[in-house]
Amino acid sequence: MPNRDPARAGIPDDLHVTHAIDVPGHGTLRGEIDLRQDFHACLGSVPLEGKRVLDACTLSGFTTFAMEALGADVVSYDRADGRHWDLVPFCDGPSPSHLRPLLDVHQARIARAYRFCHAALGSRAERVEGCLYAIPEAIGPVDVAVVGSLAQIRDPFRALHGALRLVQETAVVTGLLPQHPWFAPSWLARLAAARRDALAFVPRPDQNNPFQGWWRISPATVVHWLEVIGFGETRIAFHRRPLGGRARTFYAVVGRRTRANHGAI
Repeated sequence: MPNRDPARAGIPDDLHVTHAIDVPGHGTLRGEIDLRQDFHACLGSVPLEGKRVLDACTLSGFTTFAMEALGADVVSYDRADGRHWDLVPFCDGPSPSHLRPLLDVHQARIARAYRFCHAALGSRAERVEGCLYAIPEAIGPVDVAVVGSLAQIRDPFRALHGALRLVQETAVVTGLLPQHPWFAPSWLARLAAARRDALAFVPRPDQNNPFQGWWRISPATVVHWLEVIGFGETRIAFHRRPLGGRARTFYAVVGRRTRANHGAI
């Protein structure tokens, strides 16, 4: 049977789109977050033309395909299945043994959304799946790595270190500027407070959401981590985007490698 043109085929029902994306023949697929407007600014405007880029935690693929449009050769990396989700333990909700099969289905829906958009956009990106803490060295050296979702995993420094050991030039770490008592209440004051090194542990024993985020991470903490990993020249860029029906402030920490890459450490 000949392959169907994805631009003419209908949108499958079993997709989960994490980031809004424009797909030829289908218009806009709505997602949980919309980074389409001035996407390059979301990455601190790092030059990507001709660069080999690792998109760590690619989800349904918007960031991969948007970086391809900026001239990058992209390797997409994401969780293989539900085993690789970090669930908060001892919650009053469903047990992990009950949730893992549901997460397998959820992760498969995200992967199908990626493949659908990949085909419709004619992408040449390679997708690799596995554990976020063990990104394989077989991917090979990359010029740039874009790392998001650190606040959603239990050991963000370990995951960051594992991804950046492949990087020869530039790291881009993206995140949501925390809204928390140790940040001042006004937006401008929070930007100033973001310059402080701060890390807050989110889970509480009286909450029953095993999927909630693990951390609130200030961009200054990310700067500190990057310096420890060998990216001694850093800068922070901020941008506003809609999330959950209101505007939120996101950050991108850009680091340039200044120390030799000791990948075996």
